[in-house]
Amino acid sequence: MKIDAKALSKFITPFGVLILLLFVLSNHVSGQTQSQLTANFEVDHVIGCAPFTLNITNVKASTQFDYLNTTDPNNCSTFQQDPGQCFTNFQAEQQFEYTQPGVYYVIGISQSLPNGEQSDYIKITVIEAIEPTYNVFACANNEVFLDIDFTQDSYDSYSIDFGDGSPIQTIDKATDSNELPYTYATAGNYNITVQGLASGNATNCSGFTKSITTLDSSPTPVINRLEVLGATTLEINYESLDSRIVHTLMIESEDGSQTELITLDPSTNPTNYTYTNSNFDFVNTVYSVKIESTTQCDNTAIPSETVHTVAAQSNSAYVNSDIQIDFDFSSNSNGLTQMQFYENSSPQETFTTNTGSVQRMLSNCTLVESYYFEATFGAATSKSAPIIPDLSGTLSPPAIQSMDGELVNATFELEFNEAPVGTSNYTIYKKNPDDTFSAIGTSSSPEFTDTNLKSGQLELCYTVVYEDDCGNTSEMSPEFCFPLSVGTIRLPNAFTPNGDGINDTFTVGDGVFINFQMQIFDRWGNLIFNSTNPSLGWDGSYNGTPASIGGYAYRVSFQDAGNTTIQQTGTLVLIR
Repeated sequence: MKIDAKALSKFITPFGVLILLLFVLSNHVSGQTQSQLTANFEVDHVIGCAPFTLNITNVKASTQFDYLNTTDPNNCSTFQQDPGQCFTNFQAEQQFEYTQPGVYYVIGISQSLPNGEQSDYIKITVIEAIEPTYNVFACANNEVFLDIDFTQDSYDSYSIDFGDGSPIQTIDKATDSNELPYTYATAGNYNITVQGLASGNATNCSGFTKSITTLDSSPTPVINRLEVLGATTLEINYESLDSRIVHTLMIESEDGSQTELITLDPSTNPTNYTYTNSNFDFVNTVYSVKIESTTQCDNTAIPSETVHTVAAQSNSAYVNSDIQIDFDFSSNSNGLTQMQFYENSSPQETFTTNTGSVQRMLSNCTLVESYYFEATFGAATSKSAPIIPDLSGTLSPPAIQSMDGELVNATFELEFNEAPVGTSNYTIYKKNPDDTFSAIGTSSSPEFTDTNLKSGQLELCYTVVYEDDCGNTSEMSPEFCFPLSVGTIRLPNAFTPNGDGINDTFTVGDGVFINFQMQIFDRWGNLIFNSTNPSLGWDGSYNGTPASIGGYAYRVSFQDAGNTTIQQTGTLVLIR
């Protein structure tokens, strides 16, 4: 049964007061408090919340009672003639405290009454002491809205005191709605108390009181700021929410394919809310965000201004020796005032369009900064996710374009142009007979000496790559090939080891000399010099002492790059 204070005021007449009083009393009687069969005794309550104390009243004769019996006396065939066969735990006390929920039958036996009237009982229901669960919302024009959760307790009805002196109202679970609007005559702060009832009877269960301050008009929600924290996370900042009304956060993609509705709890999220959804992509997709504040009385929704997220991405690539970073942004044009590009939290460029791009050139990959875009929608701002371009292992620096090579004795010396970007490591690859390439070494400078020359090679081919300061591996250089000339002996027939720097050493010419050996003999056939190093000629000494001038014999043998065995003998003259 619902009573509205305004409607009630129309019927406040003497007769109306009498009718109302009878109505209220009819809803607060104690129920069947007399014993069932002979009315030998009464109790003050037949139902209550544990713990509660039961008092026996109006006993006809000297009677003893069994309080904790849970068997229905109607199931005891000897209850009237000989109740002692079913019930034995009797006591003279006329007061008892129930501590556990359940259904009990208070059995009363009076030996002084005639046969057939000695035994009687009253059914007692003990319920769990649960405060009713409900919410109170404020609406415009001093109206409130009460929402009781019927599923959270075992009560079958509730009494409601709106705290303004108006008659107490009753809601029955079986016949009434769990939602109840009520209008106060004047604005103010009121205490609303809801108490659970059982079988329409009042219980000793305490009521649950909440305070509410009425509203003259419904407030408009205000979004202050959006910030994309990551691909799946958005933070929303807003003006403090009024706990007396319902607030719904709405997030929707521009194409309408993704929509999310979240009820905001002012007690846990009074001014901000962080939303995470693995199915959303705040980096690449634009979403519209607004808050609707709804009055429960008439379901009138008051929306905030819509604010849109900013989607922003970057792409990086080497352009010659520099790194070019392209930043792209997009948002919604509705309500957009401006869009700004920030570098290290400092504004750099301003746009008035909802889409666009920004370009940055870096001379070194280590110079990357933190970037973001921020849009303004009226008084609200919307920040994109932070953009820190990943320049480590994601780029391809330009290839080295030139290389020179020279055969020096039995090694091949390479020299290539310096990397166009900062680097500290070059890797050199050599071509195998099967036309594949294998790494043969590294260098910290743009030069390398290949000491592993094999017989039979008429051509040497190399490529080179390098790493920049951020670990990016360059493109492979072109293939550079160098033909090898066959080693040829170019021995003089005389030399002058006098220290003038001209013809001071008796040596063979440049070329590939494998298994090289040079021997020098004096005129009597004694070996005075022996070497396996083609670059180390005879300096005209013997055992550290200058040899005598005159004639000497030599023998030279080796295999050239074509794997041909060559041997040559002859004579020479040492002149000083």
